Amino acid sequence: MFRPVPILALLSFALLSFALLTFTGPAAGFTSAERDAGARAHEGVVIRHGGAYYFPALSEYVNQVGARLADQTEEPPEAWTFTILDTATATAFARPGGYVYVSRGLLALANSEAELAAALAQPMAHLLTGALRPAAAGPMRPDTVLAPDALLDGLTGIADEGVAPAPPPRRDAGTPPPPDTEAEVAAAKRGVAMLAAAGYPTRAAAELAVRLQTHDALARRLDQTSRVAMLGATPEQRDLIAAAIAEAVRAQPGAPEADAGEADFKLMLQGLLYGDSPAQGLVREGAFVHPMLRFAFDLPEGFTVQFDAATLTARAPGGAVMILDTTERVGSRLESYVRDDWAPALTRQVSSGYIYDLQSLEIGGFEAASAFQPYADEDGAKVAQLFVIRTDQRVYRFRGIAPAEDISASLAMEDAVRSFRRLPATEAVRYPPYWVQIHQVRRGETMNLFAAAVPLRQGAESRFRDLNGYYGDRVPVIGDLVKLVME
Repeated sequence: MFRPVPILALLSFALLSFALLTFTGPAAGFTSAERDAGARAHEGVVIRHGGAYYFPALSEYVNQVGARLADQTEEPPEAWTFTILDTATATAFARPGGYVYVSRGLLALANSEAELAAALAQPMAHLLTGALRPAAAGPMRPDTVLAPDALLDGLTGIADEGVAPAPPPRRDAGTPPPPDTEAEVAAAKRGVAMLAAAGYPTRAAAELAVRLQTHDALARRLDQTSRVAMLGATPEQRDLIAAAIAEAVRAQPGAPEADAGEADFKLMLQGLLYGDSPAQGLVREGAFVHPMLRFAFDLPEGFTVQFDAATLTARAPGGAVMILDTTERVGSRLESYVRDDWAPALTRQVSSGYIYDLQSLEIGGFEAASAFQPYADEDGAKVAQLFVIRTDQRVYRFRGIAPAEDISASLAMEDAVRSFRRLPATEAVRYPPYWVQIHQVRRGETMNLFAAAVPLRQGAESRFRDLNGYYGDRVPVIGDLVKLVME
């Protein structure tokens, strides 16, 4: 049986040190107000995206790439802060004052140092060209997120540029793209110019854009929620930005063709956490399992799932949605909390009616309360099911929303909530995370062997191609360094 051979020893997890690096351009340096705003938001941004990812050697490598970009400018070294985020969402974004964030999900998809540089250059260019959009989310408290040391006490989750975007609002055919597209395109072109100035092959920017779009398409083909939060918020915007990047690459003279750092970059990914994190919960065998907070529940069949440090959202094709978050703002009686606090807060957000069928109950051996609340939006009449469950550690809130006529979806979500249960320690250890194994292809090893070796069975070959950039008729050849997903 095929067994991958490690090339480097696994890198241990340790405290991540944030390095301060520099980039600037023709635009003036960051103002003190921008630096203060970025510093105030930094902790909340990190918590919101699962926390900082503790992988020191990889963090230092990211900082070195950022420094190479920064060396093209006169901005002082302390102007930029680079942070790896512990989220599977493929994203890189910036905040005022030079705070730049890249996710481990994006690092796993990248295939070279130049692609990493492209991922950093675009959010840096956002700041320099004024394309950065203000964050819509307010401050977060570590005690209200699903990650044990860092879920959000909110109604529908969090709105933030780095989070995988919600489905775009409906627009009539022929309607112009969102108004910030022009700024996004300008930032994309500026990012390509930064790559060239730093001596990277600019084609890496176009290749990364294609990889992100392909990854998004694969997720949709596998009936999964996309975890791509780059290249614009709508499909139209993504296509325009990708086209702008490709055009900028073609127009950029003098860029090198080869990426000398490809092997070094891949070796840095050895042991990288892949996909879901035990700190935020895992989707396994039709259930959501949280080995660290020690609970689990069955997911409603046919729903696609997306989650991060703050919320879990499960959506059905017919429009039903189930949202899990947590809160500490609960008194001694759960029914009182639902009636007097949570339901009124929802009423302030949407046009809703009075709650009904408020009751106390027990779910999985835990104290719980539930109620129903009708409301209406642009899509018509809906019913929200409200469930609150108090465990030894915290209070969890489930909100199931379905069209009033979709009884089957409402029942499926109720069954999911009622399956909430304690996860014993002996069972929690049965759910190890996935991680990246770097392997050098040897004689006789084929695509089928690699696909059969990984724990992700659905679309195994497509996943392998997606992770490694083997598109079309390309296949691994002897000597290639490939990324495998191991358990």
